[in-house]
Amino acid sequence: MLRHRSLRDGRGPSLLRRLGVAALILLGGRSSGAADSAAPDDDFVMDHCWRCHDGAIDEDRLDLTALAFEPDDPANLAVWIRVHDRVKAGEMPPRGEERPDPARREAFVEGLARSIVAAERAALAGEGRAVRRRLNRHEYENALRDLLGVPWAQVADRLPEDGEAHHFNKSGEALDVSYLQVTRFMDSADYAMRLAMARHVEPAARATLRLYARDERSLRNWWPRENGTLPDRLSFPVLDAHAQPDVRADRAPATSPETRDREAVGKVSSSFSDAGGYGWNGWRAPAAGRYRVRVAGYTIWVAGGGVARWFFEGQGDEKAPVYHTLLWHRPNLDEVYPGRRDEPIAVYAQGGGQTRPVGAVDFTPEPTVGEIEVFLRPGESLRTDGSRLFRTRVSGTDEQYVNPLATEDGMPGYAIQWVEVDGPLNDDPTGGSGYELLFGRLPLMPTEDPRVGVPLELVADTSAGERRGPPGFGRAATREVLHEVRSDAPREDAERLLRAFLARAYRRPVAQADVQRLLRLFDDQFGQGSGFGRSLLSAYTAALASPGFVFVDEAPGRLDDHALATRLSLFLWNSTPDETLRELADRGELGGPEVLRAQVERLLDYPKSRRFVDAFTDSWLDLRKIDDTAPSTTLYNDYELDDPLKLAAVEETRLFFAELLRADLPSRNVVDSEFTILNERLAEHYGIQDVSGVRFRRVTLPADSRRGGVMTQASVLKVTANGTTTSPVLRGHWITERILGLETPPPPPTVKAVEPDIRGAVTIRQQLEKHRANVSCASCHRTMDPPGFALESFDVMGGYRERYRAVSADAPPVRGFGLNGQAFAFHDALPVDSAGTLPDGRPFRDVREFKALLVEDERPIARNLARQLTIFATGAPVRFSDREEIERILDAAEPGRYGVRSIVHAIVQSDLFRNK
Repeated sequence: MLRHRSLRDGRGPSLLRRLGVAALILLGGRSSGAADSAAPDDDFVMDHCWRCHDGAIDEDRLDLTALAFEPDDPANLAVWIRVHDRVKAGEMPPRGEERPDPARREAFVEGLARSIVAAERAALAGEGRAVRRRLNRHEYENALRDLLGVPWAQVADRLPEDGEAHHFNKSGEALDVSYLQVTRFMDSADYAMRLAMARHVEPAARATLRLYARDERSLRNWWPRENGTLPDRLSFPVLDAHAQPDVRADRAPATSPETRDREAVGKVSSSFSDAGGYGWNGWRAPAAGRYRVRVAGYTIWVAGGGVARWFFEGQGDEKAPVYHTLLWHRPNLDEVYPGRRDEPIAVYAQGGGQTRPVGAVDFTPEPTVGEIEVFLRPGESLRTDGSRLFRTRVSGTDEQYVNPLATEDGMPGYAIQWVEVDGPLNDDPTGGSGYELLFGRLPLMPTEDPRVGVPLELVADTSAGERRGPPGFGRAATREVLHEVRSDAPREDAERLLRAFLARAYRRPVAQADVQRLLRLFDDQFGQGSGFGRSLLSAYTAALASPGFVFVDEAPGRLDDHALATRLSLFLWNSTPDETLRELADRGELGGPEVLRAQVERLLDYPKSRRFVDAFTDSWLDLRKIDDTAPSTTLYNDYELDDPLKLAAVEETRLFFAELLRADLPSRNVVDSEFTILNERLAEHYGIQDVSGVRFRRVTLPADSRRGGVMTQASVLKVTANGTTTSPVLRGHWITERILGLETPPPPPTVKAVEPDIRGAVTIRQQLEKHRANVSCASCHRTMDPPGFALESFDVMGGYRERYRAVSADAPPVRGFGLNGQAFAFHDALPVDSAGTLPDGRPFRDVREFKALLVEDERPIARNLARQLTIFATGAPVRFSDREEIERILDAAEPGRYGVRSIVHAIVQSDLFRNK
């Protein structure tokens, strides 16, 4: 029979080669043991696959005649899994080819599945599903914070970037350990412990200080001699929403006791640099901790005068300058009125060469006091900024920029009166939890002996003149002071403290050998005259860089309660177990289903679960890549410098997932939902009305909205574009993998990528039609392209569009001014076509119909989410042999329509989670 088929084809491989492959398939199918009732039909591949997959038609196509069944080779096994999946789904043989008998096809699929499962389970029998791994850098940071009571400690950036496997930084396959890594662990641990000690040395008493804008030199720059001659950049004095020309001209004092609380400083622009805003440099955080910040002010309207100016730009391919006349608005800083709308005011913390956003408040036309709570590090100051206002970036001469918010009768601005700081709001005013873990109640004393002293970076008050607040609330600078821990019985105290420290740090009962090993290090250092504190810190540093702390300790098989506590905490808090989990593990009670369920509820309801939300969405949805690209200054200048939009986009996605988790909402919401989480800036971007202010809130979407679900959120649309163009292939591949759970192999090396045409002469769809004519490309593009086409209605920042943008086209240019005040122009190019057809033949006209088709079957959406969460939770990929357990997880969550919280509970109770 085989010989006859080879002669009939006239192009097949030799009989010997065919028999060899058939035999390998047959042996592979029977390798799972006698208990398997069926093996792959060795004739099935020859009858239904070899006609196209014999290596003779297309060198880029899979050649089954050269493919043995070698399950020890991961790449080979992956190919056979794809063969299984495509045959089972009915994709192979393709339409138009002779269809196999259903019973014969089922027998082939089941036999191949048994072979694959048997091969995987045999390979994992020794070590288990999860490769032994270390903590990633964010887990390490959180572990130090929680262990030492220093929630403000920033150590992740001190550590090398983590590798990734299966889109997450949770797998031992990618988390390597090097000399550099260990050195950085030691440096970070030492830094965090010194923070805990410094907090203990000079505990700051809670105090309240009001900082007035008129006292801040960075705000009082209304004299041209201090800041050039650009009125847009100047601050100006305001009282009761009106200008003070005499104060601005130095004919009257800047402040007086009678008007002190009503005096304000006005601005019509934002800060160009990412440092953000205008500094309140008269105060530095006297100690690390939580502070309540209140910001007082209101919005204003500043009259403007216009002057004619010329500017030019290159147009098309002609290179000749084209001149235009425009009315250039300059603010009249002596003519100020009450505001016409609200303005968002961003708040930043600045210190150590770093500026970070910590919150925002709203100013209204009426005097407003906004309040936020923030964590500050020692020595950090505050900055505020009107984040919606334009950023006066000057290019060329000072005359080449325009305030895009200006109108013929003026422009918006804000007036800030004062900032009030209350804190630190520490529950334990001594801040002693970290110190007590390290040194118990042993006293910490200043010393001048450099041989034994531990240098601690402290904050010292260096303000001159009259003090405006309690000690430590003036200007501040850091200084290093040596301290030593005093012990009357060093050896005994060291052993006692080390034992207690390791019990917390190692997340399991401590072996005597561990204590003695570190005690010998203490003895060595102490014997060399390093002193008690330094010697014990050396031992602690070694512990915090050792496998007992850095590595996740899991033995093959069923996890014991301590390993289960660690896995649970790393899953839902991205950190190590707290006291409750440790106590349950010590008593051997954590593994009970009801106890485990109660602990999942407790962990999810605690604020630390936000770490899980952030870490999971950063990897699953690539939110960590939000800054990898910037909008093109040629085509998308209107998005340049729009940090409020970018930050709001990321926060929407995180809060959206947090809401799905909190309310146990069905997984279908990942694809399509009736709501999202918005603030005013993002709502404006989406064209949604009646959302005002910086506060994020749940918003019900209009019935005909294109938004809803994750894939049409601005953050996802940005990270799946390159800043200049969008590609249905790249977006479609991302959606099929991250949202639909369909893996597609990379293109053959001989196939060139399709690049969008920014000249507007041809659409990406037209280019892809030629690309898909390649038989090797068509099969994958049938799956990837439809979601990509559906999302073509959204630009590189997730804004809705009906036409592409181009650098040149027949249409007249669209002109405007960006947030940087610079002119831009682009051309409307060809119309966007967001229609497509799913692989099963169902057509859609736009993204709304596309999402509606997907949610008709909720289980695949839930299956992908369960797989992604399982990878994150266990640090191991979901293999072919895990599929049956994933289906059991889905069965458990099905009664609640696959609620996200229910899926988390089902994962934690599953064998995948409870076994290594």
